[in-house]
Amino acid sequence: MRCQQWGYWMGRFLLGAVFIYAAILKISSPQDFADSIAAYQILPIVVINPFALGLPFFELVCGLLVLTGFFLRVGVLGILSMLIIFIVALAASLLRGLSINCGCFGMHSWFDSNPWIALLRDACLLVISILIYRYHLTEAEAANRLSPLISD
Repeated sequence: MRCQQWGYWMGRFLLGAVFIYAAILKISSPQDFADSIAAYQILPIVVINPFALGLPFFELVCGLLVLTGFFLRVGVLGILSMLIIFIVALAASLLRGLSINCGCFGMHSWFDSNPWIALLRDACLLVISILIYRYHLTEAEAANRLSPLISD
């Protein structure tokens, strides 16, 4: 059981830290992030700038929620949603043969230079998110089962 708890806490720390770090980089360089979004050729041009300005703040909030545990489920579900969208966008761009920089950690990040590595990274983060969510639900169910025993 201790191994699961350790993995849960480490997963929360990793997931929250990754999304907070990525958000800060995007917030500090919104034009580069907008250029990355445009390279995917998925969104209409009129939506790119608002998306590039809004998404990093959503990432920041979700990362903080996961890291602090405050509204943890909301934060994890937000991150799960983003990761699914990121994976679909990356896969679509790879299938179309586009040469893109993911844009997740800034335009000049070695971590984003290979879209296959970015896809693998996002898939790993998705698995971590699912495990955190499932563990949290299991713990919440256990607490609910114990609450009648405690209040009696």
